[in-house]
Amino acid sequence: DDDASGGGGGSNKYAKQLTQIVAGGAFHGGLATSFLEELQEECRSAGRLAILVDPTFVANNSNGSTLFNKNEANRVDTFRRSVNAGLALHGLSSNSDAFLPVSIDGAHRALYGNDRSASASQNRKLFEGSAAVAFALESSTLFYRLRRDKPSSSTNNHHANNRSGRRSRLGIQSGFYQGYSGNSGYEDDANDPFATASSFTYHEFLACARPSSDSRRSILEMDALIRPLSRPSPGGVGAGGSGVDIASLLAGSGGAMSQQLMQLSLAGLIGGNSSQDHFGELHERMMRGTTIEEMRLEQDRRRSRGRSSSSRNKGPGEWMEDSSTNVAGGGGILSSLSGNDIAFGRRTDHHHFALLSSLRPSSAESRRSNSVEGSGSTGVASAYLRPMMESMGMKYRPEVSSGLVVRDSVAQLTGVGSYWGSVFAERRLQSSTTASGTGEAAVAAEGKSTEKQQQSETPTLSPTEVANNTPILSILGNSTRSYPRLNSISTGFVDALHSRSNKGYFSRDVMSGLIPEQDDCEEALEYCRELVDVYEPPLGSGLVVGEDANDEIDAYFDEDA
Repeated sequence: DDDASGGGGGSNKYAKQLTQIVAGGAFHGGLATSFLEELQEECRSAGRLAILVDPTFVANNSNGSTLFNKNEANRVDTFRRSVNAGLALHGLSSNSDAFLPVSIDGAHRALYGNDRSASASQNRKLFEGSAAVAFALESSTLFYRLRRDKPSSSTNNHHANNRSGRRSRLGIQSGFYQGYSGNSGYEDDANDPFATASSFTYHEFLACARPSSDSRRSILEMDALIRPLSRPSPGGVGAGGSGVDIASLLAGSGGAMSQQLMQLSLAGLIGGNSSQDHFGELHERMMRGTTIEEMRLEQDRRRSRGRSSSSRNKGPGEWMEDSSTNVAGGGGILSSLSGNDIAFGRRTDHHHFALLSSLRPSSAESRRSNSVEGSGSTGVASAYLRPMMESMGMKYRPEVSSGLVVRDSVAQLTGVGSYWGSVFAERRLQSSTTASGTGEAAVAAEGKSTEKQQQSETPTLSPTEVANNTPILSILGNSTRSYPRLNSISTGFVDALHSRSNKGYFSRDVMSGLIPEQDDCEEALEYCRELVDVYEPPLGSGLVVGEDANDEIDAYFDEDA
């Protein structure tokens, strides 16, 4: 009996310690790190992609006045979370080829917007945010999950290849991987300025995500569009342009067709059979600033004899910006799924080492494209891939970039069953009519009544209708946009290890076996600080912590100042 009681007390003690570990966030990170270390020893050639869900708890606070510093229990919790965030970053990224942090909260905001995310319960966020993460990860990993069959170039199999192979198209811009590039058996592949392939192997995918210039650059970030850009309409009228009329361009150029124009025509992207009319707002956004749109604008100028000129000078790729940066004007449509709650600036302010874009167009666009594809018009895969590759290569110039478009939509993938039907259930859309914070009370009341009237007049869409109009666009990036999150983790780790107020917490947890020894923690901290230096944004971007202070110091010692 005495032994049993003693064992029960010991079990309760260990259970309490385990609860503390799990609550601090280290249990799953430590378990995954141990597994990766074992895998590295047993299977050295195996590729390893580590994905950590909800990795960060931003413990760094400049004024120390957060809610978590008001009592002892919260200070201990903040200390443990800061240590665990640093240890998880070190353990997972150092033992894997690529490390991707993913945020459930960020995914939920990407799926429903900030307003609904703020009012949703934690259980609802977990339920719906997990679905959003699944959408983005499924799309991003299609690169190596496609069937790797090189299509035959024989005449007998030519039409079969066009029917089956056009379900997806993959493009690569990299000196590392040249693809099949014109030898794939498809007419339009030979006319593209980028290499093509049927799919990647897992190792090729990891090599594209982690360029060879610096092996330490293994931190990825994910951005996605996982909801309709605008409210679906019953008619599904596309927002694309009217295509380019080759005849008028030839008439203006003396009947001579340039090599570039001929390639675009053979690829089916321009000409009388162009299917630009059959695509929606997403395609229109992606086409902005591309060479194809510039040709259309040039055609419009010729028709109007120079009286109208509405060319956009921003170039392609504006759609790849984060939607939160549109306050000052912009066409960004993506939302961060990697916990980038701290401002990280515009994508153009950063160095880009790798970009991988993958898209499942909406079912409505796929059906409209398929209905005209047999008449000589380009399919949805080819129509999206070219502006996608042009946007990445010309705008952001990464060392490696790859794009993939799969014709099958998310509605076809999920079937909009019971679980997915709940995810796609329409939420009441926020009205654009809102009252100003400084306006009169009467104006506010009028705005609210107008909003209620608009909501009551708007018909409710079924989950199937919402799913049919939802594209899944996922961007995996390896860039200095990870700097704010890495710097926050590292700064919190420094404070947890070196702050006087945390010395007692650290010694107690080391003696209890909750955290590693001092030397191991210092080694992990050094690794985290090194990552911060590797992913430091360009000087002058205004995103480097302490950059303004350094400018003042340099100016003080400048002899010419």
